[in-house]
Amino acid sequence: MGYLAMGFSLAEVYRQIKYIRQLITLVSALIFGLGLLLIYVMSSLTTRPLRRMTKTVQEISSGDLSKRTEVASGDEVGTLAKSFNLMVDRLHQSLSSLQEARENLEKKVEERTTELKQQIEEKERISLKLKESEELFRNMVENLGEAVVIADADQNFLFANQAANRFFEEFETGLVGKNLKDYLSSDQQQLVSWQTARRKRGLRDVYELEIKLKDGRKKTLLVNAVPQLDQQGNFDSTLALMTDITEKKKEEAALAEAKARLEKAYAELKKNNEEASLLVEMGDAFQLASSEEEIISIVINFSRQIFPDDSVLLYLRPGKGNFMQLRGSSNLKEAAEEFINLNDCWAIRKSAPYFVLDPASELICPHLKTSSPPNRPVACLPLNSYGENLGLLVVFCCQEESGKEAGPEVESLMTSKKQLLITFSQRVAMALSNLRLRQKLQEQSIRDPLTGLYNRRYLEETLERELLRAKRARHPVSVIMVDIDHFKKFNDNYGHEAGDFILQAVARTIQKSVRAEDIVCRYGGEEFTVILPGLELKKAVSRAELILDSVRHLEINYGGSVLKNLTISAGVAVFPEHGENWPELLQAADTSLLQAKSQGRNRVVTAN
Repeated sequence: MGYLAMGFSLAEVYRQIKYIRQLITLVSALIFGLGLLLIYVMSSLTTRPLRRMTKTVQEISSGDLSKRTEVASGDEVGTLAKSFNLMVDRLHQSLSSLQEARENLEKKVEERTTELKQQIEEKERISLKLKESEELFRNMVENLGEAVVIADADQNFLFANQAANRFFEEFETGLVGKNLKDYLSSDQQQLVSWQTARRKRGLRDVYELEIKLKDGRKKTLLVNAVPQLDQQGNFDSTLALMTDITEKKKEEAALAEAKARLEKAYAELKKNNEEASLLVEMGDAFQLASSEEEIISIVINFSRQIFPDDSVLLYLRPGKGNFMQLRGSSNLKEAAEEFINLNDCWAIRKSAPYFVLDPASELICPHLKTSSPPNRPVACLPLNSYGENLGLLVVFCCQEESGKEAGPEVESLMTSKKQLLITFSQRVAMALSNLRLRQKLQEQSIRDPLTGLYNRRYLEETLERELLRAKRARHPVSVIMVDIDHFKKFNDNYGHEAGDFILQAVARTIQKSVRAEDIVCRYGGEEFTVILPGLELKKAVSRAELILDSVRHLEINYGGSVLKNLTISAGVAVFPEHGENWPELLQAADTSLLQAKSQGRNRVVTAN
């Protein structure tokens, strides 16, 4: 086909197109601007609540949970805002609960942390103390002066400290691995076995154990044993603390020996004091004794107290005789000789104590052979005073009833008693001597030295006593007063010596003419008095007549001459008729005597 060709100017077209483009661009820009404005306005109205919610969310997210979104409408945004606020409230409550829980938890954690910290510190402190204590205990055990050992049931040492090694003198190898029985005797092994059996029963003990060292020396240990148990409570081993008491035992033995010696010395001293006290008491009793019978009774009584296990015989020598008579005994089991000749006792011959410790081998006194020979020690103790023998004490030591067997023990007892026996015998001898001396002095004080009769002093004392007895018994007492007739003539014719001889002869005659219980006294000069207890007047007169008759028949040989035709006068009085007391009675008798003299002498006159 062909083509149509048209020609036009493109510049206008381009200009119009450009204008249209500019207009379109302008309108598009305006429309876009209005769209944007509309969009902005619409978006502002639509997103304002959301922005507010966003702001609230940001504030809440920053931690301010008190903020809430405003609910301005009831649309979806309002519902969202309400739901959001509710969620925030619940969140706030949850956070508050969580906060409270957290605070409580933190508080508890803090408290527990503090407790744990304190416990840890306490454990660390205890652990430190325990470590220190263990170290201290170990040091103490190792350096302890006492032995500490642990041994099993078979007595094998499982542990031993240095002191234990030192006690057993195992300085090089030590005790561990060794057995205790190696150091014990058989009886000590039995002791340890018995003690181990007690450990197995859960018992603890303190006992003494004697060990034997390698060199044979022995030691004594004080063992404090405690059982060691395992976790099941079964016996495992023995823990023992040992103390070396060897020296202490020696000291205790020495102290015990010293104590025994002291007690023995004290007992001996006490016994000596008791014996000395008894000797003093005996001496006091001797001072009060007034007769030989009392002396004998005192000797026997105190011999039983001072020599309770011994037999004591007391022999006394009567006057100057050559024999002694048994006067008393104590604890006498066999018959003894009643009389002993002076020559039959070695002690008397020697004038010294004679002790026979072993009668079977030693010489015994002849007087001991006459009866049953002694089988125990015997002592003969002479009672000598001022060179004069007064008697003999014979002491048989330790009779069979005392429970002591004859032999060295009894001999030792006799030896220990020697001084006491000698002292006892000396006291007895002195008492007898003093008594006889007192009696002699008393006799001299109450006796007339010329006639041997009682003197006037004794007469008055005795008469007063007899009258008191007579009052109680209601019986009479008669008194005869005698005077030698013409005595002065005899003195003038024959001298005073002859007169003394006559006085002695008359005194003997009167003494023979009265009863044994009557008392004859020389009243003075040529006067004599006779006290007749219990004799009535009539019998007293008869007794006086008898005296006068005996004197009438008296013949006295003196100087180659015979003195005879002696006569006496007598006055008689009786209690209570002639006097209520002794002066009145003597006065009545003297008055009667004067009457007899005045009536011609050689007669008896009774009191009115």
